[in-house]
Amino acid sequence: MMRWLLCGSSPTPRARRVVPAVLVSLVLALFGTVLIVWTPDVASNGGVRTLYVLVVVFALKFPLIAILWWLIARNPEWPGKRPTWLPPEQAEILAYLEREAGRAAELPDAIERLEYLSQEAWHVADRLGGEAKVDALTVALRIDLVRERARRERSEH
Repeated sequence: MMRWLLCGSSPTPRARRVVPAVLVSLVLALFGTVLIVWTPDVASNGGVRTLYVLVVVFALKFPLIAILWWLIARNPEWPGKRPTWLPPEQAEILAYLEREAGRAAELPDAIERLEYLSQEAWHVADRLGGEAKVDALTVALRIDLVRERARRERSEH
């Protein structure tokens, strides 16, 4: 159910689905906090108060906890371990690097920006394998060519 709520037909969570779900659950959790503060005014019976607190905590705070836990638990990557990117993510990363290289070539600090983008492209290429590695190496080499062209243009001026 959580996957359907936050992802829809996509394999990964989508911001247009996650943000409203988190906002609604956050509002419910805050409302739950207000209701907890009113606990002494609910009833004089201790059992009713206990039941009231349990219902308020689980019904109003559990949705936020469940959404956040699902988002955290579905990403098992840990710092220091190699990232695992899905093929669409790989294509998105490479397209971004190439797009930024084209944009950076027109800027006054093109060489510095292209140097950074080149390092990132080689970093991505080091972590991929198979056909995706070939694509990443192609992007890295294209960025290096753009960087060298920018260096030549700067030295001519």
